[in-house]
Amino acid sequence: MAKAMKKHHEGFPTFAVILLVVGIIWLLNDLKIIAVNIPWIPMVLIIVAVGMIYNRISKE
Repeated sequence: MAKAMKKHHEGFPTFAVILLVVGIIWLLNDLKIIAVNIPWIPMVLIIVAVGMIYNRISKE
């Protein structure tokens, strides 16, 4: 049973921090506290996600 369980990868939660920062910027922009026009944010998230998937696959 123990062998069937996946390993818990510990490390810095990079993707979570990126999502948090993007969410805060988006919220502050919607509340008109700051004015940010960054149309390339989705591309940054896609590139980071693909890089994380690639790193995880290459480690196996």
